[in-house]
Amino acid sequence: MSGTAGKEKKQEVTILLAEDDHIVRAMVREILVLDGYDVITAADGQEAYEEFQKHPDGIDLIVTDVVMPRMNGKELGRQCRGSSPRINILFMSGYVDNRLNPEEDLKGAADFIAKPFRPADLLQKVERLLGGSNTVSEAIGN
Repeated sequence: MSGTAGKEKKQEVTILLAEDDHIVRAMVREILVLDGYDVITAADGQEAYEEFQKHPDGIDLIVTDVVMPRMNGKELGRQCRGSSPRINILFMSGYVDNRLNPEEDLKGAADFIAKPFRPADLLQKVERLLGGSNTVSEAIGN
């Protein structure tokens, strides 16, 4: 499912959103669409990976929950980076334990945002990743 409304489109930027909680998925999608992004949604990591395979060169950023059924966000990131090593990934989680290994999971253009988050914080992370200015040290520190 995709679509845009609200602000002017962000130069054909497409975000793949993977989130198993339908309320959170709808909220994050709405934030991104209202800011001008095209958004493809998926209810779990497996569905997201299938969408990624349908659009191998058309996804600019993956925004994914870490804990999901069928395929978690870490595995989704590994699978997608296997065919597209430069894909940008924003991990989201409401869990505060060590489910992400910064040296392994936040390599390259990746970042993390803890749930719950403010829309402005989500958009700031998205824009930073799409701008290519994020580094592992920034991801860990912010």
